[in-house]
Amino acid sequence: MVSISRAAGALRAVANTCLLPSSLGSGLAMALAFAVAGTASAAQPQAALGEPVNRYASGANIYGLLEDGEIHPWHVKGKVWLMAGQPGESNVVVLVGDEGVLVVDTGAKSMAPKLLEKIRQLAEQQDGAQQAVRLIVNTNGLGDHIGGNETLREGGRRIIAGEEAAAANAFSGGGAAIWAHQNVLSRLVDETAAGGPNAPSEAQWPSDAVDQDVYGMVFTNEAVQMHHMRKSTTDGQLMVLFRQSDVIAAGDVLNMTSYPLIDVARGGTIDGELIALNRLIDMIVPDDQVSGGTVVIPGHGRLTDLGDVARYTVMVTTIRNRVQFYKNQGKSLDQVLALNPSAEYDERWSAKGGPGSAREFLTAVYNTLPRKGPTFFTMETITTVPATGPEAAKRRF
Repeated sequence: MVSISRAAGALRAVANTCLLPSSLGSGLAMALAFAVAGTASAAQPQAALGEPVNRYASGANIYGLLEDGEIHPWHVKGKVWLMAGQPGESNVVVLVGDEGVLVVDTGAKSMAPKLLEKIRQLAEQQDGAQQAVRLIVNTNGLGDHIGGNETLREGGRRIIAGEEAAAANAFSGGGAAIWAHQNVLSRLVDETAAGGPNAPSEAQWPSDAVDQDVYGMVFTNEAVQMHHMRKSTTDGQLMVLFRQSDVIAAGDVLNMTSYPLIDVARGGTIDGELIALNRLIDMIVPDDQVSGGTVVIPGHGRLTDLGDVARYTVMVTTIRNRVQFYKNQGKSLDQVLALNPSAEYDERWSAKGGPGSAREFLTAVYNTLPRKGPTFFTMETITTVPATGPEAAKRRF
């Protein structure tokens, strides 16, 4: 048994080496999950015996009260705020400072006017000088992350002037800049060209694309890093680190409302998702007892810290290992689904249907694992999609 410490590497070592297929010891896997997590990450010293106190109770943990059709700003840490109240508990993150506002993801299109108004009010209250949205970062290209792009772009403006501003305005129509990974832009262009009832408009496209694994900049005196998580939930997934504020916007790499939303059609894979989760653990600096410290904002749901991310990683790794174990035996997808390898987690994590449900998650896991592969996930696991057939190849993420 690896001893529990504050080191993220120790947590990852336990999560990656001690998870067994259900037929070989799910009880041990569950026991280790609790050991890795330590004390409940969202708990403070109790106010009364048996009465837990949520350290984020004044933040984004009360979504049941917030899905009222309004946007509710909640202070996270430092200069970072969460704009809660989006459908499906989608999270919009804003950094507010004397240069204006940086927005991570823009939520649903229907909520965009209210979102923009609340951002302006928040910026005025916090600084009073610069209320404009200057920069938008899309962590992926799904509708609940880019829905408000057009409204927020048109309601903002760039921090550039002269010939550079003229060139940028000619391309993007003016307004705030929208940044995303190159894969997101490429897919949105293709989806718009293909048409269809849910096709994005050109106004929702990013105006600027990045293709580095890590891209850093300074915005309103805050060091901001965009980390590309290749082939995780999609092949264009970003996580955004606000270094001074000690906050990470994890996007759909972390989801507190359901199983991971692995979009195979957009390049998502289970091993890429686990690599992303382990890198997220490396980025977190915890406080005492693996609690507090860096605040992680998931793509959906409540605020989290290292303990939450470690438990989530253990759960995802356990299920992945079981599916690989059964696939190595030659079992078909239907046979694996019938065995229900996620049974003890479904009550907490399975959505009622569609993306995030146990069936959809297990299907994505099965389809993105190799026909024969290592039963125990490690960071050296290398797979690609499709993972079966003569065209299957291996390369590093």
